[in-house]
Amino acid sequence: MVPTTDMPKIAKTVQAALLVLAFVGAAAPQQLQAPASDPFQQRIGGVELNDQDVIDGIAMLSHISPLAVSVEHQLGPTISGDAPRPKTFTAAVAPGTVSEVLDGLCALDPTFTWEKNGNMVNAFPSSLPHDPNYFLNRTIDEMVLTDMPGAQEAVFKTVEHLPGPKEQIAIMQVGTSVSFARPWSTTLDGVTVREVFDLIARQLGPTYGWQLTGAKDFRIIAFHQGLSPNPSRSKKTQDRAPK
Repeated sequence: MVPTTDMPKIAKTVQAALLVLAFVGAAAPQQLQAPASDPFQQRIGGVELNDQDVIDGIAMLSHISPLAVSVEHQLGPTISGDAPRPKTFTAAVAPGTVSEVLDGLCALDPTFTWEKNGNMVNAFPSSLPHDPNYFLNRTIDEMVLTDMPGAQEAVFKTVEHLPGPKEQIAIMQVGTSVSFARPWSTTLDGVTVREVFDLIARQLGPTYGWQLTGAKDFRIIAFHQGLSPNPSRSKKTQDRAPK
């Protein structure tokens, strides 16, 4: 699992991480299969944030419902600078369906929005959905993947199919295996890069997702088996206070 507060720090520690770069050519509908019972209609008891951000709240939801979670963090302008950090809140989101609670979380911080793909929650900055030039919104008209052994190879093959200027992506492996149980072959038509990444996560397992972090000039993707919310920032401050 990858704590969400650690992700913006990756830019400063990237040389020490296991990174593989792909500089390839410009990006997607085969969606994830919808589960037999829609997890987004499951009723839950709500979510409480204690000086935590919206992504922490979405991570909490993934522990009480059969959801996979993928997060696109706000990217910094360059890898040498700090990426923007989400706002934190102390607030309670009322009980309701999973969809209603997700809506409530994003109402707290409208800079984030979400959409569903099968049992996957895709959370991303709300400024991005209608930007056709944004990397993960780009569409691949047709793509054939043959005997892909793992996520790394599938990601690089995906960006190779993008027309136009070369795109950059780096894979970061942080303890979670990114090898598929068996080689994966598929043909995809008219899919976005985001949808392909969701499918790649699904090949790793039903609760796998991914996080995109880094900067506009150096994007990093890490696959995970599940997200854990960060502890309260207030608690961290109290723990550091003199006794």
